[in-house]
Amino acid sequence: MSNCFVVDCRLTSVLFSQYQFISVLQSRLKMKNFPVFVFPVSLEFYLSARHTHKQLLTLYNPYDFAVNFKVLCTSPNKFTVIDPEGVIAPQSCIDIVVRYTQPSVAHCSTTEKFRITMYDRNTQQALGKRDIPTKLIEGEPLSSHPESMSDSFHPLLTKPVAMKPVEETTRVTSCNHPHNMRQREQQPVNVVAVAVSICCIAALLLPTQPETVVETQWPEWLHIGSNLKLVFSFVLGLVSMLVLRP
Repeated sequence: MSNCFVVDCRLTSVLFSQYQFISVLQSRLKMKNFPVFVFPVSLEFYLSARHTHKQLLTLYNPYDFAVNFKVLCTSPNKFTVIDPEGVIAPQSCIDIVVRYTQPSVAHCSTTEKFRITMYDRNTQQALGKRDIPTKLIEGEPLSSHPESMSDSFHPLLTKPVAMKPVEETTRVTSCNHPHNMRQREQQPVNVVAVAVSICCIAALLLPTQPETVVETQWPEWLHIGSNLKLVFSFVLGLVSMLVLRP
């Protein structure tokens, strides 16, 4: 009894999955005329410009399922298409190369077309199509760059910037220098630092205590030790940095 119940459950799940698959296919088939996205929308080949005889067509698939594509042409003897059939993955694109193999003056008056058709991968049902007109133009493109041959770009007008003469610039710079010097002169002098530096210099000029001075005019209590002179020299260095800094 349990085995029969398990088999019935499995059959039900299989039938339900098949029903979902068929409903998805039917919904796709009902959506006829899928929009086909191709760039560029037209191709222009120039007779005298050989770099235009080879161009790219980009096919886009923005849908969440993979599709097959096929490229057809009204004059297949004039063109060569690399990979005219293939598959485009979901939400991706593919580039195909189109070559104009027989450019001549007689073909300049005719307009050919490429037809890109999208098919469903499972049913091979046509989902949509797009026609790309092509034209062979006599002469060369207006722009020498192949990337801008489909549009005509022109330089933008820019206003000339007024440049100051060198004399005025030097004059302004020279006028600024006295002002800066005047500001520096107006800074107050640190009287305490100057007094301390004078005292340190005077202390360094005194005789050192270990020296044996004979018949000196300096009294004995003015003889200072070498360690004390090192302290005075260190203090003099700090005060000099404080006074002479910019």
